[in-house]
Amino acid sequence: MLRSQVVFRSVPFARLALALVTALLWFAVAAGVAFWVLHFPRESAGVLPAVAAPAAMPTADTTHMARALGQAQPQPVVAAESSRFQLVGVISAASGRGSALIAVDGQPPKAWRVGQALQEGVYLQKLAPRQAWLGQNPTGPAQWALQMTGPASAP
Repeated sequence: MLRSQVVFRSVPFARLALALVTALLWFAVAAGVAFWVLHFPRESAGVLPAVAAPAAMPTADTTHMARALGQAQPQPVVAAESSRFQLVGVISAASGRGSALIAVDGQPPKAWRVGQALQEGVYLQKLAPRQAWLGQNPTGPAQWALQMTGPASAP
């Protein structure tokens, strides 16, 4: 009688295990089908997104290499007029320190810190909200004042 009880108890467990494995297998198949149905490419009548044009490559500044190889270069005449510079943005502290976005000769604007040379002989001297002062040396008297154009406050 003991042997029949063991066989009797093990048969339902084997059937239950087989049924569980079969159910898990069918669940995996159903999940795979659902995944591929949801990710199947659809035809779209919409317009494809625009691709951004590649940016122009920056030109290399060869003056440092020419100077290192011994080529004598004449000192450029500082003919900086405030019309060559356009103030695009300012981040300034109450002390006049900070940085400014300044476009030189129509080029894309670059970030300049106070005391940095925008060109040879033209330095960013001081900043205020919506203003920047340029001069021939970092600490001397300002020769040009740049004003930001556009609305005074952001929306």
